[in-house]
Amino acid sequence: MIAPNAPQNRRAGRPRKFSLIIALLLVATMSLLAGCAVQMLGEEGQTAAAAPAATQPEATATPTAETEADTAAESNAASQDEVDDAARLAQLLQVQEARLAYNGEILAEKRIAIAPEVNGLAIAVHVQIGDEVKVGDVLVEIDATTLEAAREQAMAGLISAQSQLELLQIEVSEEDLEAARANVAAAESSYQQTIAGPTDEDLRIAKAQLQQAEAGVTVARAAYNQVRGNPSIAALPQSLQLQQATLQLEAAQAQYDKTVKGPSQDEISSAYAQMMQARANLARLEEGVQGAQIRAAEANVRQAETSLYLAQRQLDKAMVRAPIDGVIANVDAVVGTMVGSSAPVVTILSHEVKVVIPVEEYRLSELALDQHAIIRVDAYPDRLFEGVVSMIAPELDSATRSVQVTLKPISEGSNDLRPGMFATVDLFGAQE
Repeated sequence: MIAPNAPQNRRAGRPRKFSLIIALLLVATMSLLAGCAVQMLGEEGQTAAAAPAATQPEATATPTAETEADTAAESNAASQDEVDDAARLAQLLQVQEARLAYNGEILAEKRIAIAPEVNGLAIAVHVQIGDEVKVGDVLVEIDATTLEAAREQAMAGLISAQSQLELLQIEVSEEDLEAARANVAAAESSYQQTIAGPTDEDLRIAKAQLQQAEAGVTVARAAYNQVRGNPSIAALPQSLQLQQATLQLEAAQAQYDKTVKGPSQDEISSAYAQMMQARANLARLEEGVQGAQIRAAEANVRQAETSLYLAQRQLDKAMVRAPIDGVIANVDAVVGTMVGSSAPVVTILSHEVKVVIPVEEYRLSELALDQHAIIRVDAYPDRLFEGVVSMIAPELDSATRSVQVTLKPISEGSNDLRPGMFATVDLFGAQE
Protein backbone atom coordinates (compact mmCIF):
# COMPACT_ATOMS: atom_id res chain seq x y z
CA MET A 1 0.00 0.00 0.00
CA ILE A 2 1.03 3.66 -0.47
CA ALA A 3 2.77 5.35 2.45
CA PRO A 4 0.07 5.32 5.18
CA ASN A 5 0.60 8.87 6.35
CA ALA A 6 -0.46 10.53 3.08
CA PRO A 7 -2.80 13.50 3.65
CA GLN A 8 -6.47 13.03 2.79
CA ASN A 9 -6.65 15.90 0.36
CA ARG A 10 -3.71 14.53 -1.63
CA ARG A 11 -5.15 11.04 -1.61
CA ALA A 12 -8.50 12.36 -2.78
CA GLY A 13 -6.87 14.00 -5.81
CA ARG A 14 -5.35 10.79 -7.18
CA PRO A 15 -7.18 8.79 -9.80
CA ARG A 16 -9.19 5.95 -8.23
CA LYS A 17 -8.10 3.73 -11.03
CA PHE A 18 -4.41 4.10 -10.09
CA SER A 19 -5.20 3.19 -6.46
CA LEU A 20 -7.09 0.11 -7.63
CA ILE A 21 -4.09 -0.91 -9.70
CA ILE A 22 -1.83 -0.80 -6.65
CA ALA A 23 -4.31 -2.84 -4.61
CA LEU A 24 -4.79 -5.33 -7.43
CA LEU A 25 -1.02 -5.78 -7.71
CA LEU A 26 -0.81 -6.86 -4.10
CA VAL A 27 -3.93 -9.03 -4.33
CA ALA A 28 -2.69 -10.65 -7.55
CA THR A 29 0.40 -12.03 -5.90
CA MET A 30 -1.52 -13.27 -2.89
CA SER A 31 -4.24 -14.83 -5.06
CA LEU A 32 -1.76 -16.66 -7.24
CA LEU A 33 0.03 -18.07 -4.20
CA ALA A 34 -3.27 -19.02 -2.56
CA GLY A 35 -4.53 -20.65 -5.78
CA CYS A 36 -1.47 -22.82 -5.98
CA ALA A 37 -1.88 -23.89 -2.36
CA VAL A 38 -5.59 -24.68 -2.81
CA GLN A 39 -4.90 -26.68 -5.94
CA MET A 40 -2.26 -28.78 -4.14
CA LEU A 41 -4.56 -29.37 -1.20
CA GLY A 42 -7.43 -30.29 -3.54
CA GLU A 43 -5.36 -32.86 -5.36
CA GLU A 44 -4.24 -34.42 -2.07
CA GLY A 45 -7.88 -34.47 -0.82
CA GLN A 46 -9.14 -36.19 -3.95
CA THR A 47 -6.45 -38.85 -3.63
CA ALA A 48 -7.27 -39.44 0.01
CA ALA A 49 -11.05 -39.57 -0.66
CA ALA A 50 -10.74 -42.05 -3.52
CA ALA A 51 -9.50 -44.91 -1.29
CA PRO A 52 -12.33 -45.06 1.28
CA ALA A 53 -14.90 -44.48 -1.44
CA ALA A 54 -13.99 -47.83 -2.98
CA THR A 55 -14.64 -49.77 0.25
CA GLN A 56 -17.89 -48.07 1.31
CA PRO A 57 -21.16 -49.66 0.23
CA GLU A 58 -23.32 -47.82 -2.32
CA ALA A 59 -26.02 -45.66 -0.69
CA THR A 60 -29.48 -47.06 -1.00
CA ALA A 61 -31.44 -43.99 0.13
CA THR A 62 -33.30 -42.06 -2.60
CA PRO A 63 -32.69 -38.24 -2.47
CA THR A 64 -35.73 -36.11 -1.80
CA ALA A 65 -36.90 -33.17 -3.98
CA GLU A 66 -35.64 -30.62 -1.41
CA THR A 67 -32.21 -32.11 -1.41
CA GLU A 68 -32.06 -32.00 -5.19
CA ALA A 69 -33.05 -28.28 -5.20
CA ASP A 70 -30.34 -27.36 -2.70
CA THR A 71 -27.78 -29.23 -4.71
CA ALA A 72 -28.77 -27.40 -7.88
CA ALA A 73 -28.57 -23.97 -6.16
CA GLU A 74 -25.14 -24.72 -4.77
CA SER A 75 -24.01 -25.83 -8.22
CA ASN A 76 -25.22 -22.56 -9.80
CA ALA A 77 -23.54 -20.45 -7.08
CA ALA A 78 -20.29 -22.34 -7.55
CA SER A 79 -20.45 -21.75 -11.29
CA GLN A 80 -21.00 -17.97 -10.79
CA ASP A 81 -18.06 -17.79 -8.36
CA GLU A 82 -15.86 -19.50 -10.89
CA VAL A 83 -16.87 -16.94 -13.53
CA ASP A 84 -16.14 -14.03 -11.16
CA ASP A 85 -12.79 -15.52 -10.21
CA ALA A 86 -11.84 -15.94 -13.84
CA ALA A 87 -12.74 -12.32 -14.65
CA ARG A 88 -10.77 -10.99 -11.68
CA LEU A 89 -7.78 -13.14 -12.59
CA ALA A 90 -7.88 -11.84 -16.15
CA GLN A 91 -7.92 -8.26 -14.85
CA LEU A 92 -4.95 -8.91 -12.56
CA LEU A 93 -3.01 -10.50 -15.40
CA GLN A 94 -3.74 -7.44 -17.51
CA VAL A 95 -2.37 -5.14 -14.77
CA GLN A 96 0.75 -7.31 -14.44
CA GLU A 97 1.36 -7.06 -18.16
CA ALA A 98 0.97 -3.24 -18.08
CA ARG A 99 3.53 -2.89 -15.29
CA LEU A 100 7.15 -2.12 -16.34
CA ALA A 101 9.77 -2.82 -13.65
CA TYR A 102 13.15 -1.00 -13.75
CA ASN A 103 16.15 -0.41 -11.56
CA GLY A 104 17.36 3.14 -11.05
CA GLU A 105 19.19 5.51 -8.75
CA ILE A 106 17.85 8.28 -6.56
CA LEU A 107 19.57 11.58 -7.31
CA ALA A 108 19.30 15.09 -5.93
CA GLU A 109 17.12 17.33 -8.08
CA LYS A 110 19.95 19.91 -7.99
CA ARG A 111 23.61 19.27 -7.23
CA ILE A 112 25.63 22.47 -7.35
CA ALA A 113 29.41 22.62 -7.02
CA ILE A 114 30.16 26.23 -6.03
CA ALA A 115 33.45 27.81 -7.09
CA PRO A 116 34.43 31.40 -6.13
CA GLU A 117 34.30 34.03 -8.86
CA VAL A 118 37.42 35.75 -7.50
CA ASN A 119 40.79 34.39 -6.51
CA GLY A 120 42.18 34.90 -3.04
CA LEU A 121 43.04 33.53 0.37
CA ALA A 122 40.26 31.75 2.28
CA ILE A 123 40.01 33.47 5.66
CA ALA A 124 36.84 31.76 6.99
CA VAL A 125 34.75 28.65 6.25
CA HIS A 126 31.28 28.84 7.83
CA VAL A 127 29.81 25.41 6.94
CA GLN A 128 30.56 21.73 7.25
CA ILE A 129 29.14 18.56 5.73
CA GLY A 130 25.50 17.99 6.67
CA ASP A 131 24.66 21.63 7.46
CA GLU A 132 21.34 23.02 6.24
CA VAL A 133 21.69 26.31 4.34
CA LYS A 134 19.34 28.88 2.88
CA VAL A 135 19.71 31.06 -0.19
CA GLY A 136 22.21 33.85 0.53
CA ASP A 137 23.95 32.21 3.49
CA VAL A 138 27.70 32.91 3.56
CA LEU A 139 29.68 29.71 2.97
CA VAL A 140 33.28 30.90 2.56
CA GLU A 141 34.99 34.29 3.03
CA ILE A 142 37.92 35.35 0.82
CA ASP A 143 40.47 38.05 1.71
CA ALA A 144 39.21 41.26 0.07
CA THR A 145 41.93 43.80 0.91
CA THR A 146 42.85 44.45 -2.73
CA LEU A 147 39.21 44.53 -3.80
CA GLU A 148 38.36 47.08 -1.11
CA ALA A 149 41.22 49.32 -2.34
CA ALA A 150 39.89 49.08 -5.90
CA ARG A 151 36.45 50.11 -4.69
CA GLU A 152 37.87 53.15 -2.86
CA GLN A 153 39.73 54.17 -6.01
CA ALA A 154 36.53 53.89 -8.05
CA MET A 155 34.70 55.97 -5.45
CA ALA A 156 37.33 58.73 -5.71
CA GLY A 157 36.97 58.74 -9.50
CA LEU A 158 33.21 59.17 -9.18
CA ILE A 159 33.58 62.09 -6.76
CA SER A 160 36.02 63.81 -9.16
CA ALA A 161 33.71 63.38 -12.15
CA GLN A 162 30.73 64.71 -10.21
CA SER A 163 32.74 67.74 -9.12
CA GLN A 164 33.71 68.56 -12.71
CA LEU A 165 30.08 68.39 -13.73
CA GLU A 166 29.03 70.66 -10.89
CA LEU A 167 31.67 73.24 -11.84
CA LEU A 168 30.35 73.38 -15.39
CA GLN A 169 26.84 73.92 -14.11
CA ILE A 170 27.76 76.91 -11.91
CA GLU A 171 26.54 80.25 -13.32
CA VAL A 172 29.24 82.83 -14.16
CA SER A 173 29.23 86.02 -12.02
CA GLU A 174 29.95 89.55 -13.23
CA GLU A 175 33.16 89.65 -11.16
CA ASP A 176 34.48 86.62 -13.02
CA LEU A 177 33.78 88.33 -16.34
CA GLU A 178 35.59 91.54 -15.30
CA ALA A 179 38.64 89.59 -14.16
CA ALA A 180 38.73 87.68 -17.44
CA ARG A 181 38.53 90.92 -19.44
CA ALA A 182 41.41 92.41 -17.46
CA ASN A 183 43.54 89.32 -18.16
CA VAL A 184 42.84 89.68 -21.86
CA ALA A 185 43.86 93.35 -21.87
CA ALA A 186 47.11 92.63 -20.06
CA ALA A 187 47.97 89.74 -22.36
CA GLU A 188 47.29 91.80 -25.48
CA SER A 189 49.43 94.70 -24.21
CA SER A 190 52.29 92.36 -23.42
CA TYR A 191 52.10 90.83 -26.86
CA GLN A 192 52.14 94.21 -28.59
CA GLN A 193 55.13 95.33 -26.60
CA THR A 194 56.95 92.14 -27.42
CA ILE A 195 56.52 92.39 -31.18
CA ALA A 196 57.25 96.17 -31.20
CA GLY A 197 60.73 95.65 -29.80
CA PRO A 198 62.62 97.93 -27.36
CA THR A 199 61.81 101.63 -27.17
CA ASP A 200 64.36 104.44 -26.95
CA GLU A 201 63.69 104.67 -23.25
CA ASP A 202 64.39 100.93 -22.86
CA LEU A 203 67.72 101.39 -24.64
CA ARG A 204 68.68 104.37 -22.46
CA ILE A 205 67.81 102.44 -19.29
CA ALA A 206 69.81 99.43 -20.41
CA LYS A 207 72.81 101.60 -21.34
CA ALA A 208 72.64 103.47 -18.04
CA GLN A 209 72.62 100.19 -16.11
CA LEU A 210 75.64 99.01 -18.10
CA GLN A 211 77.58 102.21 -17.42
CA GLN A 212 76.73 102.01 -13.71
CA ALA A 213 78.04 98.46 -13.58
CA GLU A 214 81.26 99.50 -15.32
CA ALA A 215 81.80 102.29 -12.76
CA GLY A 216 81.27 99.86 -9.94
CA VAL A 217 83.96 97.60 -11.33
CA THR A 218 86.41 100.51 -11.62
CA VAL A 219 85.90 101.50 -7.98
CA ALA A 220 86.17 97.93 -6.73
CA ARG A 221 89.36 97.30 -8.73
CA ALA A 222 90.99 100.44 -7.29
CA ALA A 223 90.25 99.27 -3.75
CA TYR A 224 91.55 95.82 -4.56
CA ASN A 225 94.84 97.19 -5.99
CA GLN A 226 95.59 98.90 -2.70
CA VAL A 227 95.69 95.62 -0.78
CA ARG A 228 96.68 93.11 -3.40
CA GLY A 229 100.14 92.68 -1.90
CA ASN A 230 98.66 91.31 1.28
CA PRO A 231 99.27 87.53 1.59
CA SER A 232 95.67 87.04 2.73
CA ILE A 233 94.18 89.07 -0.11
CA ALA A 234 91.54 86.44 -0.89
CA ALA A 235 90.02 86.79 2.55
CA LEU A 236 89.81 90.61 2.43
CA PRO A 237 86.49 92.35 1.62
CA GLN A 238 88.06 94.24 -1.28
CA SER A 239 88.46 90.95 -3.14
CA LEU A 240 84.76 90.01 -2.62
CA GLN A 241 83.58 93.48 -3.69
CA LEU A 242 85.52 93.20 -6.94
CA GLN A 243 83.95 89.82 -7.71
CA GLN A 244 80.42 91.13 -7.11
CA ALA A 245 81.02 94.22 -9.22
CA THR A 246 82.31 92.05 -12.05
CA LEU A 247 79.17 89.82 -11.97
CA GLN A 248 76.89 92.88 -12.02
CA LEU A 249 78.74 94.20 -15.05
CA GLU A 250 78.29 90.92 -16.92
CA ALA A 251 74.52 90.89 -16.14
CA ALA A 252 74.13 94.51 -17.27
CA GLN A 253 76.03 93.80 -20.46
CA ALA A 254 73.78 90.82 -21.22
CA GLN A 255 70.61 92.83 -20.61
CA TYR A 256 71.88 95.66 -22.82
CA ASP A 257 72.72 93.26 -25.66
CA LYS A 258 69.29 91.65 -25.38
CA THR A 259 67.52 94.98 -25.43
CA VAL A 260 69.41 96.14 -28.47
CA LYS A 261 68.77 92.84 -30.29
CA GLY A 262 65.01 92.83 -29.62
CA PRO A 263 62.63 89.95 -28.72
CA SER A 264 63.28 86.38 -29.92
CA GLN A 265 60.77 84.26 -31.80
CA ASP A 266 60.15 82.13 -28.69
CA GLU A 267 59.26 85.20 -26.67
CA ILE A 268 56.85 86.39 -29.34
CA SER A 269 55.18 82.93 -29.50
CA SER A 270 54.86 82.74 -25.71
CA ALA A 271 53.24 86.19 -25.53
CA TYR A 272 50.84 85.26 -28.32
CA ALA A 273 49.81 81.98 -26.60
CA GLN A 274 49.09 83.82 -23.35
CA MET A 275 46.94 86.33 -25.17
CA MET A 276 44.90 83.63 -26.96
CA GLN A 277 44.38 81.68 -23.73
CA ALA A 278 43.05 84.78 -22.00
CA ARG A 279 40.69 85.44 -24.89
CA ALA A 280 39.41 81.83 -24.86
CA ASN A 281 38.67 81.98 -21.14
CA LEU A 282 36.75 85.21 -21.60
CA ALA A 283 34.75 83.76 -24.49
CA ARG A 284 33.83 80.67 -22.49
CA LEU A 285 32.59 82.76 -19.61
CA GLU A 286 30.63 85.09 -21.86
CA GLU A 287 29.00 82.33 -23.91
CA GLY A 288 28.36 80.02 -21.00
CA VAL A 289 28.93 76.25 -20.82
CA GLN A 290 28.15 74.48 -24.09
CA GLY A 291 25.84 71.45 -24.27
CA ALA A 292 28.65 69.23 -25.55
CA GLN A 293 30.73 70.00 -22.46
CA ILE A 294 27.82 69.12 -20.19
CA ARG A 295 27.21 65.84 -22.03
CA ALA A 296 30.90 64.95 -21.85
CA ALA A 297 30.96 65.62 -18.12
CA GLU A 298 27.78 63.56 -17.61
CA ALA A 299 29.33 60.69 -19.58
CA ASN A 300 32.36 60.82 -17.30
CA VAL A 301 30.07 60.58 -14.28
CA ARG A 302 28.26 57.53 -15.72
CA GLN A 303 31.57 55.86 -16.51
CA ALA A 304 32.76 56.46 -12.96
CA GLU A 305 29.50 55.05 -11.58
CA THR A 306 29.94 51.92 -13.69
CA SER A 307 33.49 51.48 -12.45
CA LEU A 308 32.28 51.79 -8.87
CA TYR A 309 29.50 49.24 -9.49
CA LEU A 310 31.94 46.72 -10.97
CA ALA A 311 34.37 47.24 -8.09
CA GLN A 312 31.54 46.68 -5.58
CA ARG A 313 30.45 43.54 -7.43
CA GLN A 314 33.96 42.12 -7.22
CA LEU A 315 34.07 42.95 -3.53
CA ASP A 316 30.74 41.19 -2.95
CA LYS A 317 32.08 38.07 -4.67
CA ALA A 318 34.61 37.70 -1.88
CA MET A 319 31.68 36.34 0.13
CA VAL A 320 30.77 32.93 -1.39
CA ARG A 321 27.03 32.50 -0.76
CA ALA A 322 24.54 29.63 -1.17
CA PRO A 323 22.55 29.90 -4.43
CA ILE A 324 19.79 27.50 -3.28
CA ASP A 325 18.26 25.98 -0.17
CA GLY A 326 19.79 22.61 0.57
CA VAL A 327 22.28 20.57 2.52
CA ILE A 328 26.09 20.69 2.35
CA ALA A 329 27.40 17.53 0.69
CA ASN A 330 31.09 18.39 0.43
CA VAL A 331 33.50 21.09 1.68
CA ASP A 332 36.85 21.49 -0.08
CA ALA A 333 37.90 24.91 1.24
CA VAL A 334 40.40 25.16 4.12
CA VAL A 335 41.25 28.37 5.96
CA GLY A 336 44.64 29.69 4.86
CA THR A 337 44.64 28.15 1.36
CA MET A 338 44.25 29.91 -1.97
CA VAL A 339 40.89 29.40 -3.68
CA GLY A 340 39.60 30.46 -7.08
CA SER A 341 37.32 29.76 -9.99
CA SER A 342 39.31 26.71 -11.07
CA ALA A 343 37.97 24.43 -8.31
CA PRO A 344 34.74 24.26 -6.26
CA VAL A 345 34.90 24.97 -2.54
CA VAL A 346 31.45 23.70 -1.48
CA THR A 347 28.88 21.29 -2.96
CA ILE A 348 25.16 21.71 -2.14
CA LEU A 349 22.37 19.19 -2.69
CA SER A 350 18.76 20.30 -2.95
CA HIS A 351 16.17 18.72 -0.65
CA GLU A 352 14.11 17.54 -3.63
CA VAL A 353 15.12 14.21 -5.22
CA LYS A 354 14.44 12.42 -8.48
CA VAL A 355 14.77 8.90 -9.85
CA VAL A 356 16.36 8.22 -13.23
CA ILE A 357 15.69 4.93 -15.01
CA PRO A 358 16.62 3.64 -18.49
CA VAL A 359 13.63 2.49 -20.57
CA GLU A 360 13.98 0.34 -23.69
CA GLU A 361 13.54 1.92 -27.09
CA TYR A 362 10.61 -0.32 -28.08
CA ARG A 363 8.63 0.90 -25.05
CA LEU A 364 9.09 4.59 -25.86
CA SER A 365 5.55 4.81 -27.21
CA GLU A 366 4.20 3.61 -23.85
CA LEU A 367 5.72 6.56 -21.96
CA ALA A 368 4.00 9.84 -21.14
CA LEU A 369 4.50 12.77 -18.81
CA ASP A 370 2.68 12.50 -15.45
CA GLN A 371 2.60 8.73 -15.90
CA HIS A 372 2.31 7.01 -12.52
CA ALA A 373 4.88 4.74 -10.91
CA ILE A 374 5.69 3.02 -7.63
CA ILE A 375 9.17 3.48 -6.12
CA ARG A 376 10.72 0.98 -3.70
CA VAL A 377 14.05 1.19 -1.87
CA ASP A 378 15.91 -1.34 0.28
CA ALA A 379 16.14 1.15 3.17
CA TYR A 380 12.34 1.02 3.61
CA PRO A 381 11.23 -2.47 2.44
CA ASP A 382 7.75 -2.09 3.91
CA ARG A 383 6.97 1.23 2.20
CA LEU A 384 5.90 2.20 -1.30
CA PHE A 385 6.48 5.70 -2.66
CA GLU A 386 4.30 7.09 -5.39
CA GLY A 387 5.89 9.00 -8.27
CA VAL A 388 5.15 10.47 -11.69
CA VAL A 389 7.19 10.86 -14.86
CA SER A 390 8.51 14.44 -14.91
CA MET A 391 10.83 14.28 -17.91
CA ILE A 392 11.57 12.02 -20.87
CA ALA A 393 14.96 12.61 -22.44
CA PRO A 394 14.72 13.91 -26.02
CA GLU A 395 17.61 11.69 -27.14
CA LEU A 396 18.23 7.96 -26.80
CA ASP A 397 21.50 6.35 -25.77
CA SER A 398 22.90 4.86 -28.97
CA ALA A 399 24.93 2.28 -27.02
CA THR A 400 22.10 0.82 -24.92
CA ARG A 401 19.15 1.82 -27.14
CA SER A 402 17.35 3.22 -24.13
CA VAL A 403 15.92 6.56 -23.08
CA GLN A 404 16.51 8.22 -19.72
CA VAL A 405 13.25 8.77 -17.85
CA THR A 406 13.11 10.99 -14.77
CA LEU A 407 10.49 10.43 -12.08
CA LYS A 408 9.51 12.81 -9.31
CA PRO A 409 8.34 11.33 -5.97
CA ILE A 410 5.03 12.92 -4.93
CA SER A 411 3.81 10.90 -1.95
CA GLU A 412 4.05 11.91 1.68
CA GLY A 413 7.37 10.94 3.23
CA SER A 414 9.39 11.33 0.03
CA ASN A 415 11.91 13.36 2.03
CA ASP A 416 13.13 10.04 3.45
CA LEU A 417 14.56 9.18 0.04
CA ARG A 418 18.24 10.12 -0.10
CA PRO A 419 20.55 10.64 -3.07
CA GLY A 420 22.55 7.53 -3.89
CA MET A 421 19.87 5.00 -2.88
CA PHE A 422 19.19 2.08 -5.20
CA ALA A 423 15.55 2.12 -6.31
CA THR A 424 13.19 -0.33 -7.98
CA VAL A 425 10.52 1.36 -10.06
CA ASP A 426 7.23 -0.15 -11.19
CA LEU A 427 6.23 2.00 -14.12
CA PHE A 428 2.62 1.55 -15.25
CA GLY A 429 1.65 1.80 -18.89
CA ALA A 430 0.33 5.12 -20.09
CA GLN A 431 -2.98 3.47 -20.96
CA GLU A 432 -3.57 2.71 -17.26
